[in-house]
Amino acid sequence: MADQQSPDRNTQTHNVLWALMKFSGRMNREEYWWANAVLLGCSLVAFRVLFAGSIEVSSEGEILLPDSMMAPFFMIMMASLYVTFAISVKRLHDLGWPGIVAAVFLFPAIGLMAFFMLGFLKGRNEPNKYGMVPPR
Repeated sequence: MADQQSPDRNTQTHNVLWALMKFSGRMNREEYWWANAVLLGCSLVAFRVLFAGSIEVSSEGEILLPDSMMAPFFMIMMASLYVTFAISVKRLHDLGWPGIVAAVFLFPAIGLMAFFMLGFLKGRNEPNKYGMVPPR
């Protein structure tokens, strides 16, 4: 019976809901890229469905969105930001870093570099305070 382990806070079920909505646990590089691909796909579908035919481009190249579409646009952007933070925090946890470091995504130039760094840096290959090693 000694080799049976009871589930604890480090046991994590990896599924789409966990990947996109939860801030706990660790995420490996492959899961990170897949989660970002799902986020991009969902965002593109939402924009296409909600804004098809209502977006115009001015002669100066500015994108014009009717006032009636600002609330749905803002909601999609806030949901995307939430999911981006959830994905990034789990990836930071895999590197052994605290989730607050995800705040760099608020600064566009630094955030873009951090996005790629999180996707290419190899995570720690041992359990840490954020959880067990994610499946590789």
